[in-house]
Amino acid sequence: MIQSFKIKNFKSYREAELTLAPLTVMIGANASGKSNAIEAVRFLSWIAQGQKLSSLQFEINKSDTAIRGKIGDLIHKGSSFFSIGCTVRDNKEDKIWNLAIDLAIRDNKEIHISKESIENQKNGEVLYKSTKPTDGPATEISVAYNNFARGGKKPQVICSDQLGIFTQLTRKGIFPTSHKTSRLKIPHVTQLTEGLLKSILFLDPSPQSMREYSFIDSNGLLGNGSNISAVLFQLIENNSDNKIALLSFIKSLPEQDISDIGFLKGPRGEVMLTLTETFGGDRREIDAGNLSDGTLRVLAIGAALLSAPENGMVIIEEIDNGVHPSRAEELLSNISETAKRRNLTILLSTHNPALMDAVPSSAIQDVVFCYRDKKDGTSKLISLKDVPDYPELIIQESLGDLVTKETLSRYVKSQENADEKVKKALNWLESIK
Repeated sequence: MIQSFKIKNFKSYREAELTLAPLTVMIGANASGKSNAIEAVRFLSWIAQGQKLSSLQFEINKSDTAIRGKIGDLIHKGSSFFSIGCTVRDNKEDKIWNLAIDLAIRDNKEIHISKESIENQKNGEVLYKSTKPTDGPATEISVAYNNFARGGKKPQVICSDQLGIFTQLTRKGIFPTSHKTSRLKIPHVTQLTEGLLKSILFLDPSPQSMREYSFIDSNGLLGNGSNISAVLFQLIENNSDNKIALLSFIKSLPEQDISDIGFLKGPRGEVMLTLTETFGGDRREIDAGNLSDGTLRVLAIGAALLSAPENGMVIIEEIDNGVHPSRAEELLSNISETAKRRNLTILLSTHNPALMDAVPSSAIQDVVFCYRDKKDGTSKLISLKDVPDYPELIIQESLGDLVTKETLSRYVKSQENADEKVKKALNWLESIK
């Protein structure tokens, strides 16, 4: 399971860590940096899919790009490189591993991995580490790996700096047969990391795309939700309890009483979702082509959470789109319960006060506040549990009011000023010794 993401010198961020829980809600004003943080995660997931960095410009030019802007816009102003990484928990071995990747941009257009490593968070054991960055147009980078022998120089393999190194070390055949522990341990961790990152679902439902038939054999919910009918059909066919769970999600919609979920079948193995609506004893079947945007978005959220692989991650940016404020609490409660039951990690972002107020009490401490530093404008992230005396703050007003009235922002920044004063005082005391 992914426990956190680390960002350094990426776009509006100088340095930040996005700590995750089963349900993490990222809040903050517009342009505070929420989208940039998610973009860093999307970029890391894109690398885990085996994508070549040399094709990044082509991806940028596509509508479903991994990142926004030009390649040169990735690096925070004044920096020569940027870093992205994550912390992964291996439940099987009960260990935590840190993946760290440094990337440099040459001639404002070519991007290369300049440094990469995976190490054990507890004891600092390094599985592999690149030795030195390439120069100019060269792309072959030397990587020293752990042969689990005492002392001596670590053996090396050659990798490409145009691909994530961890994606190139997933096969035991890359290591000599004499290094048995390396052949077992390194691929185990790299495969785990690769699998968790590349399977992240970035959900941005497009109701217009969800109103069509989709083929039954369409596996995995697409980010825009266009194959939702097929995914829901498979979920219900495989487990009837999923229908009950989906109907529970739909309850977060106002002015509707949905009693059943069904499907229309086409002649070529395609299906279209239908909902049965009950009003005053009358039953009416509505197909996906006539469902509202809000209904389709909520169904997409339910489908994403029920179809995601166990220990997987789902990210939904600006989740409040199409969700009625009066039903936000019920929706978030369903999301939280499903995440815990299926061991999922859910990251939501919003700047909607009504949705902030609907965050379950059990998830309040894990809310991540995104804001801009008042001195240099860099984006920063902080979990509420790391804000000094945050319970006293939450008792005063609702979370939505704390953000809307900028009380939370002023409080967090005042704590930074206090910490800075203490640091200056300690430096002064040190200087007069």
